[in-house]
Amino acid sequence: LFKEDPLLKIKTKKMNTTDQCANRCIRNKGLPFTCKAFVFDKARKRCLWYSFNSMSAGVKKQFCHECDLYENKDYIRNCIIGKGGNYKGTVSVTKSGIKCQPWNSMIPHEHSFLPSSYRGKDLQENYCRNPRGEEGGPWCFTSNPEVRYEVCDIPQCSEVECMTCNGESYRGPMDQTESGKICQRWDHQRPHRHKFVPERYPDKGFDDNYCRNPDGKPRPWCYTLDPDTRWEYCAIKMCAHSTMNDTSVPMETTECIHGQGEGYRGTVNTIWNGIPCQRWDSQYPHQHDITPENFKCKDLRENYCRNPDGVESPWCFTTDPNIRVGYCSQIPKCDVSREQDCYLGNGKNYMGSLSKTRSGLTCSMWDKNMEDLHRHIFWEPDASKLNRNYCRNPDDDAHGPWCYTGNPLIPWDYCPISRCE
Repeated sequence: LFKEDPLLKIKTKKMNTTDQCANRCIRNKGLPFTCKAFVFDKARKRCLWYSFNSMSAGVKKQFCHECDLYENKDYIRNCIIGKGGNYKGTVSVTKSGIKCQPWNSMIPHEHSFLPSSYRGKDLQENYCRNPRGEEGGPWCFTSNPEVRYEVCDIPQCSEVECMTCNGESYRGPMDQTESGKICQRWDHQRPHRHKFVPERYPDKGFDDNYCRNPDGKPRPWCYTLDPDTRWEYCAIKMCAHSTMNDTSVPMETTECIHGQGEGYRGTVNTIWNGIPCQRWDSQYPHQHDITPENFKCKDLRENYCRNPDGVESPWCFTTDPNIRVGYCSQIPKCDVSREQDCYLGNGKNYMGSLSKTRSGLTCSMWDKNMEDLHRHIFWEPDASKLNRNYCRNPDDDAHGPWCYTGNPLIPWDYCPISRCE
């Protein structure tokens, strides 16, 4: 951040990590001002704490390749959470449009809400605040002598952007759980380590620490800053229109699947080896929470194969008490030719995109298993055919395409692909 106003304050000091910078900003430890933002210079291992943020007057953003900017969202958030006791935004008019009276002024209304008496409540300028955490939310004394005070019209963060379906496309600003716990940033691994790193999932909206639903849960959630609570759901309002209007729902098909088959709405109701599927609204023989009530827009009718949680392909719970889940990998793909959906001969030239074994295990990447493959064949395999973790037959196995699994009990297995008729 570049400041044009010389009265705006900055403090800098060498620090080793972003977390160290953040802790000092949060606690205002050793800072002669209220920290509203900080920058961590990764190259110089230095923190710069600011008494202002990117929205302050006389401040501009400057690009710095080795710098990470973090801003205290209480000062830039344009919505409130709960009663709005932490709101520190710049709304300065009441819900009826009356301009607010400055907190350090006694004109036209005398009061005891002085900035010096409510430290930490940011009673700055004439901005709406809720220093005592009252039910109505942020308010202010008004500049109208006839109206002593009035609440301000600041929306709840849970209502700024509503969610449809299970909230998989939700990109709103909610950053607290339904019990009030602050969310952990998605790009941090403390206090909870996790796999949802923004770089690996660029389309999941992992901005900051906002509630998201990257894995097909019933609604948006987040990891929390509470070391004893790994994650919780967030309270986000449902949109008024039909839950079936979620634009994130893939193209619906009934005879074949696109991609991972999240839009499959056909009536196949057995897994790849013919075992019947358990009804989605049944808890026998397998108990689960993937029910029609929890996944209203996923068409969990009868016992049809579906992909409500965005895994590799449509699946179902099975009616076999010993097999909890099975993939319906016999459903053909829409975007491949028939030759890719089945194999000729021994499948040496199979180039489809199935990546599941007949036992339901996910195939592991070929490039992680090349050393083992070289030990079992006497020629150099065609690496151009060994894409990702797709089923292949690089060793001319008479029984068809197979793959490595990464499971020490079943290190490799055949794939449930039929010979072309």
